[in-house]
Amino acid sequence: MTARGFAATFLIATLGVLAAPAGAQDDPRSDATRFDLGLRAVLTGGSGEPANDVPGGGAFGRWRLNDRWSLGLALDQASFDVEEPAGILGLPQLPEDQLSPIDVKADATTVSAWAQRDYGRVGGRSSWFWGLGVGISTLDVPDATGPLLGGGTFDIRTEADTELLASASAGWRRELGRRWMIELAARADQHFADWTMTDRVSGRTATIDDWLAWGGHLGIGARF
Repeated sequence: MTARGFAATFLIATLGVLAAPAGAQDDPRSDATRFDLGLRAVLTGGSGEPANDVPGGGAFGRWRLNDRWSLGLALDQASFDVEEPAGILGLPQLPEDQLSPIDVKADATTVSAWAQRDYGRVGGRSSWFWGLGVGISTLDVPDATGPLLGGGTFDIRTEADTELLASASAGWRRELGRRWMIELAARADQHFADWTMTDRVSGRTATIDDWLAWGGHLGIGARF
């Protein structure tokens, strides 16, 4: 699913949840509903090397062990700009008034798991939570080509190994009736990376190691 398709699906699902009737007499955290399944939109950002912003989203599931602890699992897809590969290698690009800096669009698929601690009053429909987790991300980074200042061109290949992630999050959840819920969370993802960028023309190389991305996610889900 493309990022635009996911955004449309997420918007339709959100409107459906908000329009659904709320069964105010039912406790959404009863023992009969211990599994959550939903969709989420994720937006994180970095320092610009390799990315400024990383939009994406996917599906998540969560198993509540008790009223305090739960375990989660998610599959997310992101598509983001790798900012100016030529600049990372120190190659002189044309001024911006002649040509916009050349980025490339990378794709990442991430599987993550986490433990979560919930805080909520008995009978209440709002709760706070925090979580710690790990993940693994596979990447596809296309080649970057373009002209250089003073003549010549660059042709940059990027080899991006699978990344490991360590994540922390904290947020708020609101129950919408017996089954539905919506949540908003802030998050930080530490990427343990090993990228190698090589210009086939000049032979220059550069590496990108660990990088931090921070932002948040918005999710909607149902309980079963």
